[in-house]
Amino acid sequence: MLRIITHIERLLLTHDCVILPKFGGFVLQTLPATYQEEEHLFRPMRKEVMFNVTLQHTDGLLSESYMQTYGVDYRKAQLMLEEDIEALNASLEQDKRITLGRIGTFSIGEEGQTIFTPGDSGVFNADSYGLSSFHFPVLRSLEEERDEVALLTGKKKKDVFYIPVSRKLIRVVAASAAAVAFFFVVSTPVKEVNLSAYTASFVPTEMINYRFEEPISQPEEIQISQVDEIVAEVTPKIEATKETEIAKAPSAPEVRKEVDVPAPKAELVATKKMYHIVIASFPTEEQANEYISGVDRTQCKNVSKVVRDGKYRIYADKFNNRADAESYMATLRKIEKYKDAWLFISR
Repeated sequence: MLRIITHIERLLLTHDCVILPKFGGFVLQTLPATYQEEEHLFRPMRKEVMFNVTLQHTDGLLSESYMQTYGVDYRKAQLMLEEDIEALNASLEQDKRITLGRIGTFSIGEEGQTIFTPGDSGVFNADSYGLSSFHFPVLRSLEEERDEVALLTGKKKKDVFYIPVSRKLIRVVAASAAAVAFFFVVSTPVKEVNLSAYTASFVPTEMINYRFEEPISQPEEIQISQVDEIVAEVTPKIEATKETEIAKAPSAPEVRKEVDVPAPKAELVATKKMYHIVIASFPTEEQANEYISGVDRTQCKNVSKVVRDGKYRIYADKFNNRADAESYMATLRKIEKYKDAWLFISR
C-alpha cells in the first residue's frame, strides 16, 4: 500500500487531480489568503487536498507513473495498480481507518460512508512554499492612546481639532506674502498732484501768469533815435493794456504769481527791413560788450549789437535802404581792421 501512496504524492506536486480507478479522485483546491478576525490570524494562500468519490474513470496518470518507475508495460502497470487499490479497500474495511501519508486520512462513518480528512498539504503549495500562518496583535487607535496618557498623567483631555495643511501650500502662501510686502516697500511713491491744474477758478489765467507789483525793467538804451521813438510808443501801450485788463477782471481772491520778465538787452527791431553792416559776431553778450568797448568811435560812431539766432552781431551802422548800406560798407572795408565787414538784413 505504501507504493501507491508514494505515486499519489508525487503526482499531486505537478497535477491538480489524480484518480484511483474504482475508488475516487484526489483534487487540489486553491484557497486564497485569509484573515481570522477573532483570532487575529493570517493564513497565506494554500492548496488543500479534497477527495471526490464520483471520480471513478481512470486518467492514466498512475499507470504511466508505474510504467516509468518499474519499467513495465502498460498492461503490467494496470495490474499492479489494481492490486494496490484492492489492498487499500481491504485495509479500510478491516481497520475502519487508514492514513495515506501527508495526503490525509480515510475513515468509515457510523452510517458506513467513507470520510476523508485532509492532512498536511503544505508540501503541495509550490507558489506559497515556506509561508506559514501568523498572529498579529491589534494596534490601538490614536484616540485610545491619548485617553490612556491623559488617564495616567491626570490631565483632562482638551477638545482639540487638527486641520491637515500641506507644507507646499504653506510655502506658496509665505512666498506670496513676502512678494506683496516687498512690492509695497520698494514701490515708487506717487508724486504730489498739482491740484490747481484741476481746480476751476473765476480769475482769468492772464492775471495769474503776471505779477503786476514788480515793474518791468527798462530796456537798455540804444544810441539810435528811431529805436527810442519806437520804445516810447510801445511802453504807454503796454501800460494801458495792463490797466485795462485789471479794470475788466472780476473781483477775486488776490493771486500773485511772480514771473521774471527778462530785460531786453538788444535793440528792438522795427517791422521794416534794416541793413546792418556787421563787423563781428560773438556767442555771448559779455564778449559782445567787451568788443564794443574797444571800438574806435571816430570810425564807427553808431556801433551797437543785434541778437539773431542766439548770436550777438556787432554792427558799425545800420540804414533803411540797401544802397546807403552798401556804400557805407565799401568805405568801411578800406580800413584794414574792418575789411571783412558784411551786410546783415533784418526785419
